[in-house]
Amino acid sequence: MVKFYDSLSPELSEWCMAQPLFYIASAHRYGDHVNISPKGLPSTTFSILDLNKVAYIDAADSGAKTIAHLYENGRCTIMFCSFDKVPRILRLFCKGRVVERMGKEVPVGARAVIVLDIFKVCVVPLLSETQQRGLLDRETLGHWAGKTVSDNKMVDYRAKNNAYSLDGLPGLKAGRRTRGEWLWAGDAREYFTRLWHQMDAMVIGFVLAFVVIDLLHLAGIRINGVLADWR
Repeated sequence: MVKFYDSLSPELSEWCMAQPLFYIASAHRYGDHVNISPKGLPSTTFSILDLNKVAYIDAADSGAKTIAHLYENGRCTIMFCSFDKVPRILRLFCKGRVVERMGKEVPVGARAVIVLDIFKVCVVPLLSETQQRGLLDRETLGHWAGKTVSDNKMVDYRAKNNAYSLDGLPGLKAGRRTRGEWLWAGDAREYFTRLWHQMDAMVIGFVLAFVVIDLLHLAGIRINGVLADWR
């Protein structure tokens, strides 16, 4: 059902630009809120700069969630989807940056340009491998699931595709058990991986602790010196 690519193809680029809107999702690294925002009129606000770089004009809004998240960690996902008889979904997994200086001719209401570097493209349905143009029709979820269950393949499918996320986070426990995994081992691996990624905060904490200790030590010496002089 799902196919991954390293970049956009010309056919997919053309399809994206023909859609009436797209969505961008982002999140604070440690916050509670996950942001998803609809953006309209890709044909006039969205631009495909090359097969791995896109950009869009960000208009004034009630908040600045996407901009704040990109400044904080750069992670975001763009999603296009069609609402025709044959549904199609395309996601662009990106690292983004904010450009606030846009020159003299700024569109009315624009506050920034969001520039996105694509590192993975996810397509549902599959791109046709045998045709130069066009997308394969997507089977409806109910039809696909019913056929998969009737063929006794759902358990194996979940073990292969649902046990872990794209980022390697533990997912469906039933799928992990089918793979023969000890759940505690996978959970422990994820926990220590998260700690490793938080190492920068720990290093900063240690540095600040040493600085505070040195300042307190120096302050103590000065206080002792003043007391000695006073006596």
